[in-house]
Amino acid sequence: MITDASNVTMITPTFMHSELLIGLLLAHLLADFYFQPYSWVEQRNERHARALPLYFHALIHGVLAIIALALLSPSINMVTIGISALILVVSHFIIDVVKSHCAQNITAFVVDQIAHIVVILGVFLYATNQWREAVGLLQHVGVPHLVVVLAYLAVLKPSSIIIKQLLSPWSGEVLANKPTSSHPNDPPTISTEAQQTLSLAGQRIGYLERVLMLTFVLLNQFSAIGFLIAAKSIFRFGDLTKHQDRKLTEYVLLGTFTSVAMTIAIGLACSAVLGHLPIKS
Repeated sequence: MITDASNVTMITPTFMHSELLIGLLLAHLLADFYFQPYSWVEQRNERHARALPLYFHALIHGVLAIIALALLSPSINMVTIGISALILVVSHFIIDVVKSHCAQNITAFVVDQIAHIVVILGVFLYATNQWREAVGLLQHVGVPHLVVVLAYLAVLKPSSIIIKQLLSPWSGEVLANKPTSSHPNDPPTISTEAQQTLSLAGQRIGYLERVLMLTFVLLNQFSAIGFLIAAKSIFRFGDLTKHQDRKLTEYVLLGTFTSVAMTIAIGLACSAVLGHLPIKS
């Protein structure tokens, strides 16, 4: 008997004991952010591995992990629970010591948290013995997932560079209307340090705007995009009115609508590939 291929469906592997994974993540969240006073963080950054609070902090992670493992997955034996908790304690201590020697910025923070989460995922797979399911889940990563990742990456730095190049013919006119700095080496705007800060802030705002707009397009929530643009317009209205600079106003509007148009186009292209364009025939 030959099985009809059209009736065969691919089953995506699912994890058992998902409540345990949530419990381990919750334990990490509590220990890292709620049960760690700022004074402990300061001592860790100053004394590194010699900071006594760092040992207490790692032990708290171990205790909460044992509680999560024991309560949320009773079938796991005590040896496995002990080894899992020990892995979390030692890894957390090492990762935090390494972080204490790094610059205390957002990059170090994100890398630190990713490292902790990777260890937690590894402990979860070890405790539940679901390595095969994890590999099977990775094998199910396909074109739709990669298209969404590509879309989000496209609306970040590539879009920022394209928008800057598209607006470059008018950038000179806008800067020409700004007061000249008292220092001969400074650009004809405000101080160099302030300009760099504002430039980075504007870039981050643009990233967040486009990420939100792309998310709304993929969720078919175009009204939320209108709300986002309206909210930005309200915040910028006071600044533009204060400067009373028509060229600056036109420049800001041109940049905003270029960003919106580009993000919507990327979102619609992504939706077309995924097969759920917000257009009814």
